[in-house]
Amino acid sequence: MIVYSNSCSFGAPQDHITYGEYVGNQLNAEFINKGIGGSCNRRIIRTTLRDLNELKSSNKDIVALIGLTFISRTELWREDLDANSNDGHFHSLTIDHSSFSWKDGLNTEHKNVHEYIDDEVKEYYKQWLYHYNRESAMTNLLTDIVMLTGWLKNNNIKYLIFSNVDKLEGEEYIGYTSPFINSLRDSIDLDDNIIDLWNFSFGTYALENGLKPKDEDIFGKHGHPGKDAHILFGKYLLGKLI
Repeated sequence: MIVYSNSCSFGAPQDHITYGEYVGNQLNAEFINKGIGGSCNRRIIRTTLRDLNELKSSNKDIVALIGLTFISRTELWREDLDANSNDGHFHSLTIDHSSFSWKDGLNTEHKNVHEYIDDEVKEYYKQWLYHYNRESAMTNLLTDIVMLTGWLKNNNIKYLIFSNVDKLEGEEYIGYTSPFINSLRDSIDLDDNIIDLWNFSFGTYALENGLKPKDEDIFGKHGHPGKDAHILFGKYLLGKLI
C-alpha cells in the first residue's frame, strides 16, 4: 500500500511527523509526501493527477490525502528559473514574511499584498489581484476537484480531500445557487470522501482542540499546526478512511 499526500506547507515535510505520515505508519504503508510550501490549489491538483497516474501503473493499492490551500493563491511559470522537480517551472508568489501583516491572513482583502512579494513578480501579482474574482476562482477550483475525483474513482484510488488552512468561502461571498456552479457544489457535497470544505479545515480543527500554531507569533491563527495537531488530525483522517 502507498499513502500519498499533497498539499501546501500545512502537510509538506516538517521537522516532526505529519498527518499523512501518521496515517501511513498506522496502515503499514509506504508514505510519499509531495507537499510544497507556497503551493496554490492548481499545483496541488495538477501534480496529484500526474503523480498518481505514474504510481498506479505499478501499485494496486493507493490512498491519496489531498489538502487544499488558500483559494487566493496563484503561481507564475518562469522559464528563466529552474524547474522544481516534477512540478515544471512552477514558482509560488512568495510573501516576504518579515514585512507582511498576517493579522487577517493572506486574502484579497489586503489590496496592497503585491507590495510584499518578491520584486521580480510584483507587477504580475498586482494585476492578478486586480482581476481576481471570487466566483471565478471558486468555480475553477470546484471544477478541478470534480474532475480529479472522477479520475480517482475510475482508477480505484481511495482518497480524502479536505481544506488545510481555511474553510472555503460561504454564501456571503459566492453565489452557489447560480447555474454555473450549483451542480459542481452539489457533486462535492454528495462525495463522502471530501470532508466538508465549507465547515471544516485542518487549521480550524487544531484551534478548536486547543492546539495553537507552532509559529503563531509570525502567522497568527493562520500559522502551521505543530506535532500534536498533526497526530490528532492523522487520527481523524484514519477514522474517515476506516
